[in-house]
Amino acid sequence: MKLPIMLTIITIILGALAAPTTEGQDTPNSDLGSRGVASGCYPFASPRCGLSETYCQCADGRFYNYNGKKGCNPPGGIISESVTGIPGYTCT
Repeated sequence: MKLPIMLTIITIILGALAAPTTEGQDTPNSDLGSRGVASGCYPFASPRCGLSETYCQCADGRFYNYNGKKGCNPPGGIISESVTGIPGYTCT
């Protein structure tokens, strides 16, 4: 009798651990600001809106290339003045 109950509990726990996360949503990682990033920029991705790459979103509102070696500290060249100007962005 105890074995079926234990198996049920384990199944429920494993199901909760396998629940979907926020993957696929816009994912600005603003907690990087608390790490003292000098550039004022943080990684931004939006796979559900057609952006397969990561960009840097900066305090000035512009979007820059993600610097592969240093992330967004400093960012690469400017891409757009706003998110809607990034090539391939499909959400409105």
